[in-house]
Amino acid sequence: MNKINIEITILGEYSTYDGLRTEAEKMPKTSRQQFIKALDVVRKNLTSEKVYFLSTGAFSGTTFGYLFITDTKAVLAEVKPFGKVKAHELKYTDYTEIDYDILKAFGITATVIELKKPGLFGSKKNKITHIPQKDFDDIFKLIKMQVS
Repeated sequence: MNKINIEITILGEYSTYDGLRTEAEKMPKTSRQQFIKALDVVRKNLTSEKVYFLSTGAFSGTTFGYLFITDTKAVLAEVKPFGKVKAHELKYTDYTEIDYDILKAFGITATVIELKKPGLFGSKKNKITHIPQKDFDDIFKLIKMQVS
């Protein structure tokens, strides 16, 4: 599994794709290369978006990656084995309900944001998981404001 470190902090209200790209140039070589690769993959998802939070996380059925939280969607740059990166996106307008859970077992804390949208046979759920505890509350509040 690739080690993912977030060495960029969004100062002020928000950042943009170009702002994140500029900050990435200040990172150490290995981290910089991995982050720039992730940014390149999610470029079309983040063009003209304001990124309010940059964290790590995963969506249902994905591995860990870089999590970009904007005011309209959550974008995940999933880092797969052997350096492959794949983009995933959850648009808040597709969902009608939001809930969260913090699970603790064996000294490990797992955070979950659950988004629900109506479907033909009941509701469909998507989850954003493994968000670091220090970022979780702020990310949940922003997404909740957009879904509600």
